[in-house]
Amino acid sequence: MDGLEINKVMMAVLLVGTGTLGGSILANELFRPKTPAKPGYEVAVAPPAGQQTAAAAAAPTKSMAEVFASANAANGPAVFRQCATCHTINKGGANGAGPNLWGVVGRNHAGAPGFNYSAAMKAKSGEPWTLQDVYAFITNPRAAIPGTSMAFAGIRSEQQRADLIAYLREQSDSPVEVPK
Repeated sequence: MDGLEINKVMMAVLLVGTGTLGGSILANELFRPKTPAKPGYEVAVAPPAGQQTAAAAAAPTKSMAEVFASANAANGPAVFRQCATCHTINKGGANGAGPNLWGVVGRNHAGAPGFNYSAAMKAKSGEPWTLQDVYAFITNPRAAIPGTSMAFAGIRSEQQRADLIAYLREQSDSPVEVPK
C-alpha cells in the first residue's frame, strides 16, 4: 500500500469520527432534557408523630352521623381493594401482612388472633375500635397511632373513607350501631 492509500483510509476514519461527534453534539442541542426545578422524586410519606396532615387534622371535625349520612357500603368493596393487598375480610380468614379485618369495628385494638402487632398497637389492646378510631386510622395511620407498623399513607378521599367504614362495619356478626 502506498502513501496515497494510507491518506485515504486516515481521511475516512477522520470523517467518520468528526461526523459522529458532530451528530452527537447536534442531537444534544436539539433534544436537551428539561432539568426539573427540584431534583429527585417526591415520595408520599406519613409526617412525623407530632405533626398531622391536612386530612388528619380535618378528620375529627365531622361527627360520625355526618360521615354516615353520605356513606354507601356498596362502594366499600371497591375501596377495600387498596387494603386487600395486606388484609383479608372474610370470617375466620387468615392474616396476611396485616390482620384479618372481619369484625374489626367493635373489636379491641390488636385483637386479631395470631397476628404480631406493633408495640404501639399492643399498647391500645384494651380499647375497642370505634367508628371514630377507624376513621382516624384510615385517614392517616401513623398520626392516629404513632409507632404503628402499618406503612399505608391513608385514604385521602372523605367519601371513600365513609364508604369503607360503612363496609367494614357490616363485615361483622354483630355490626355496631350507626350514630344518628
